[in-house]
Amino acid sequence: MPIHLVAAKDFVTNDWAGGSTTQLLIHPKGSSLAARDFEFRLSCARVEQSGQFSDFSGYDRLLLVLEGAMKLSSSALTEARIQHADSSAWAFDGGLNVHAELMATVVEDFNLFVPKGRLKSASRQQLAGQQRWHQAAETGASVYGVFLRHGQLSIGDTRLDSEHPLIISSTPLNLLAEVPSDLVAFAIGCRFPQP
Repeated sequence: MPIHLVAAKDFVTNDWAGGSTTQLLIHPKGSSLAARDFEFRLSCARVEQSGQFSDFSGYDRLLLVLEGAMKLSSSALTEARIQHADSSAWAFDGGLNVHAELMATVVEDFNLFVPKGRLKSASRQQLAGQQRWHQAAETGASVYGVFLRHGQLSIGDTRLDSEHPLIISSTPLNLLAEVPSDLVAFAIGCRFPQP
């Protein structure tokens, strides 16, 4: 089971007009957001102002709200969507013209970008101390991962904590929450990154 552990010091945070975005991982290595030449990208955003989503034409986007709530509207939608911390992830065309109206002072979200038509899924899990959790296998997925928001997890001999909060694997993960933990689990239908 090849795995890749990512350190928090390798995350890249950039400010923008509506808040800030932290890029957790972009694959393949050397690809960039500006060039739009990546196979997948994981990020978290802190949104402090209502406004338009960035255009990611050619990509599908999966959005999972972690804190707060926002109303998302588009001429392509029959009705506005309310996304909040208890909502399931919303997958949509990255080129869709979406306006976000904040329903809280600050919204935090998790984002996954893949080329159009690729498998993508994400869900939030909140585990009690000493609770085990097994990630389900998904047909077509070749990358599985966990982003730890708070707490401490162990996966075999590997530990996720505030210094190393992101892990990706070629197979579903079987983990133990050593203390109460809040995480995002995801699966992607893209090739597994080589170190």
